[in-house]
Amino acid sequence: MSTTEARLWTGGRVFTGQRYAEAVLLENGEVVAVGSDTDVRRVAPTGTESLPLDGRLVVPGLIDAHLHVGALARFREGLDLTGVRGMDGLVQRIRDWAALHPAGPIAGRGLDVERSLSGHWPNRHDLDRAVSDRGLVVYHTSGHGAVVNSHVLGVAGIEHLPTDELTGRIGRASDGSPNGILYEEALRLVAPFVATPMGEEEVVRTLQYLAAFGLTTVATMDVTPEDLALLRSLAAADRLPIRLRVYLRLLRIADFPPEALASVGRPHQFAVVGTKGFTDGAFGPRTAWLSEPYSDAAGNPGLAVESDETLSRALAMASDRGLAPALHAIGDRAIVRAAQLLKPYSGRTAAWPRIEHVGLTTPAVLSALNETRPALVVQPGFVWSDYWLRDRLGPERARWAYAFRTLADRGHRLVGSSDAPYDPPDPWRGLRAVTHRRDPLGLSANPDPREALAFEEAARMYGTNAGEALGESNLGSLEVGSIGDLLVVEARSLEEALRTGARAVRETWVDGVCVFDSAAVGRGPNG
Repeated sequence: MSTTEARLWTGGRVFTGQRYAEAVLLENGEVVAVGSDTDVRRVAPTGTESLPLDGRLVVPGLIDAHLHVGALARFREGLDLTGVRGMDGLVQRIRDWAALHPAGPIAGRGLDVERSLSGHWPNRHDLDRAVSDRGLVVYHTSGHGAVVNSHVLGVAGIEHLPTDELTGRIGRASDGSPNGILYEEALRLVAPFVATPMGEEEVVRTLQYLAAFGLTTVATMDVTPEDLALLRSLAAADRLPIRLRVYLRLLRIADFPPEALASVGRPHQFAVVGTKGFTDGAFGPRTAWLSEPYSDAAGNPGLAVESDETLSRALAMASDRGLAPALHAIGDRAIVRAAQLLKPYSGRTAAWPRIEHVGLTTPAVLSALNETRPALVVQPGFVWSDYWLRDRLGPERARWAYAFRTLADRGHRLVGSSDAPYDPPDPWRGLRAVTHRRDPLGLSANPDPREALAFEEAARMYGTNAGEALGESNLGSLEVGSIGDLLVVEARSLEEALRTGARAVRETWVDGVCVFDSAAVGRGPNG
């Protein structure tokens, strides 16, 4: 890149992440001036490319601090079960896919049991109706549960595996035999039978797809050594269209050689930041760990995933390698557990210790979080997706689900993300859920309007808050000294942009280079 390359956006409105301005100037991929049109034009060097906004809005590039690039790539390329209706519809969708793909095991993803099947899980015999002569695994939309056919149960040896040798949980029929439903760590028993390697081209296409939403940085979680090698190869070849931050699979930390943790490729484009482990499951399959049983499942408080000893040992090893910790915790009991496990690691790395999801923050949880104060990486889209949560938790507990205003008012750093592919990757959907607690149909896990945030606060969740949680205060901002990641949006205010959604994204710029232009491709991610 030439040392004199400069671009000026003027004639519209600029939200820097902190304030509003009229123009912004980038030189060599860095913000060097932001302010009034007159003041910014005055400092622009000779030869600056002027890009008129014609009244449009510029905002910092959006950051998704928690998704799964490999899983999203596989989801987009594989058997998509979102939107199926009824058991017969599920069976037919699988049969149609199997006919087009006559060889090899089948993995279906995105089954929303609540929306698609009115809360009734399929079992092994339902899947046998679709495919019986080869492996079939159908993953719950949360990723924390799955159903397998009888072929997989037999090949994996689950039919004869003693219960005390299992971690996680297996569902059982009335006669005690496995019914094909698996939860949490039990999923690892069948994963090898449907595993497919992550492909370079699929990953590049997926990152380009994310850029069309206006995402300029994403943090990919729970990365294995095998997937890390592929991502590093893409970074070294300068094939990443957006920035990638990596959180390694915590319980495999010993399998990562030290040299694999180093940055590679263009500066600031790729970095291994931390590790990610699990303390519980999810609300959907009732495996999120609660202090009291689920209201709609007497005697079941969910699951604690892994022992404190195992997690503590792995966290210490990761810390010795300079990696920041992130722990998945959704239920109230799990969040308290995660806060305690993270307490020794505050301030050890530039990136913050993090709790992922933070679904149920009752008053007792708030006290525990006040002591540790990690970054809270939430998925606002869950407010809409988990519309059934009131029945699962009861109205008193559901009041404390996804309580963003309560957390923000107590000074906690809220960071936005999607958890894609386990929820849609569209950050604008999440931004709308932050500011409007009910979805377009009026549904919500917790519709309490007191938990809504203002438009600027929502934008900071996917901007400056996310950058600082990653240890990079120059990400997610358009103040002077920040990295030049920005969006040009067909809107005149944040409110209008959030109302329009991803269709409003006209251009996505990374390091001062356009990586998505809606005019060039003729459509956006939803077009």
